[in-house]
Amino acid sequence: MRNFQYEETHSDQKIEEIINYRRRKIQTQQIIYSSILFVILAALGLYTARRIVYSEFDGYIQTDYDYFRALDDIFVVEHYTQEGDIVLPGDTLYSYIYMSNITNFDLLYSRHEVEAEDRSMRLQSMTAALDANVLRVRQKELKDQIKKEDRNIRLGITDNSHKMDLERELAETDEQLNVLMSKIAVYDSITALTSQALRRAGLSHMDNRDNVVIDAMMKSAALRYVQAYDTSVVTKKWSTSGMPVFKGDAVLQLQSMNLRNCNMKVMAYIPTNDMHKISNHTQAEIIVNDDISFTATVQLLGARTEELPSELRNSLSHIYTAVMVIFKPDPGQSLPFWAAVDRVPVRIRVKKFGPDVTTRVGDWWYVDENGVTLETEPEPKKHKTIADVLRSSAELILEQEKPAIDTVTVARPDTVTVNQEQL
Repeated sequence: MRNFQYEETHSDQKIEEIINYRRRKIQTQQIIYSSILFVILAALGLYTARRIVYSEFDGYIQTDYDYFRALDDIFVVEHYTQEGDIVLPGDTLYSYIYMSNITNFDLLYSRHEVEAEDRSMRLQSMTAALDANVLRVRQKELKDQIKKEDRNIRLGITDNSHKMDLERELAETDEQLNVLMSKIAVYDSITALTSQALRRAGLSHMDNRDNVVIDAMMKSAALRYVQAYDTSVVTKKWSTSGMPVFKGDAVLQLQSMNLRNCNMKVMAYIPTNDMHKISNHTQAEIIVNDDISFTATVQLLGARTEELPSELRNSLSHIYTAVMVIFKPDPGQSLPFWAAVDRVPVRIRVKKFGPDVTTRVGDWWYVDENGVTLETEPEPKKHKTIADVLRSSAELILEQEKPAIDTVTVARPDTVTVNQEQL
């Protein structure tokens, strides 16, 4: 009995290992599931907190372009920029002359008689040469067919009637080709004479329109240049070199790279039911995408109303029109150029709680029969309670019991602000 020792069997050890393995597996599963549940709850809590703390609205960027327009009827001589070029202050954009300085304006888009004749002869000569090439191909085909007919005749397959028709057609083709060659010779001789006349007139190496423009430039010295006055990007060209532009028409379109100079602002769609969340001093975060955002402050409440785009409408709501609120970007911020382009869609995030979002009396413009009043600070209470009404009635009764006087002056305020909560 003293030497007795209890030894576990192999089966008991195996059961213990299985139990430990299952316990560790269950613990691992619990940790994984708990982590997943924690992430889901954290994301849900963050989303709920953000929905409670912030309000988000849709909107877009609005940017003004710089349009270079013609002050009068002009002729654009040359453009020095292309779309997408960045210009600095003082860079030359294009040159022009006034149409009134072109004395022979009738010749601007016309041709001299000799030049027109030269072009006509050259065109007819080229057309005749093409027709002659077609006849040469037909001539070669007819000769090949005649050779085949000679072989068939020798073999006794056909008679020579078809060969005679082919020979007749070949003779007609040869005659037509000779006539065309004669015409080409005549056209070439006339072209040589007109070319000599053009060289004597000084119009052989230059377009007639260029002559007219250069003549006006040399005689009147009226060539003018347009320069850029701000660092900008050429976004569109409305004309080309050597093109007339009439008074008031656009020549170039530029966009300034300075947010203030291009009058960049954010237009936000605010439903009427959410207007209480916005005031004149509201600061919002403008979200362009996940990486780009900037801050802006309300510049004008109620600029106008616009119909909500179809992609922003809620099928469960009947509100299809929203009030447009203008946000002005805060100074000291930088944005990529593409984010400041006109009509870029953005999201406007506004806080719901905090001392900066408390609505005050002076946060709106008040409109009454006397006009529009802008109040910037809360004024003393002007509200009438029931006690004030009873007191005024008693004073009125006492005034009626006093002796009459010759003149009575009644002073009353021009505007009265009524607080509906106390009525």
